Amino acid sequence: MSAGPSKTPLTDIIDDIVTDAKDGVLTLGDVLDDLGDRSYGPLFFILGAIILLPIGAIPGVPIVLGAVLIILAVQFVLGLNHPWMPARFRRLSISEKKARDAERRIRPVLRFVDRFVDARLLWIVSRPMRVFAAAAIILLSLAMVPLEIIPFGVAVPAAAVAAFGLAIVARDGLVMLIALGFVGGTCWLCASVWAMVF
Repeated sequence: MSAGPSKTPLTDIIDDIVTDAKDGVLTLGDVLDDLGDRSYGPLFFILGAIILLPIGAIPGVPIVLGAVLIILAVQFVLGLNHPWMPARFRRLSISEKKARDAERRIRPVLRFVDRFVDARLLWIVSRPMRVFAAAAIILLSLAMVPLEIIPFGVAVPAAAVAAFGLAIVARDGLVMLIALGFVGGTCWLCASVWAMVF
C-alpha cells in the first residue's frame, strides 16, 4: 500500500489493490488484506449512503442496515484488522483484467471524490479516533430506531456513518470532523424526539 499523505487517496488505494493481484486473479480476501482496517470504510460509506437514498425511507430498512452496521462496527472496536467473513467468501475472485476494467470505469468517480478528500489532519484519524468513530456508528445505528418516526430523520445519522466511512478509507481528518458534526445533529434530533414523546 502507498505510504504517507496523498492528493489522490482513493485513486491510489484502488491502484495498489489491483497491482497486488496474484497470478492474474484478485480475490476478496486479497482486497481485505490490502486495505486492512480501511476495508471497514467502504462498507460504512456504502451502507450509510444507501440509507440516505429514497430506499432508506422504507420503514424497517434503516433498522436492518443499522444492525449490519453494528455488527461491522463491533468487529472494528474489537480490533479485527478487517471484517470477518467465511473463507468461501474470501475466495470469491475476478480476473486481473476484469479488475483493471472496473478500475478504469470507476476512476472518474474516484478522481471527482479525490478533489474533496485528502490524507490530512492525520491525528484526527489515528487508531484511537477510528475506534471512537466505530463506537459512534454503533450509537448512530441505534439512534435510527427512534428517528424513524421523523420523516427523513435517519438521514442525519446516515450522513454521519457515510462520512465516517469516507474518513476511514481516505484518512481524512476534515471529513472526520464533518462526521462529528452530523453526530451532534443526531444528538439534537434524539433529544427533540425524547421531548416530543415524553
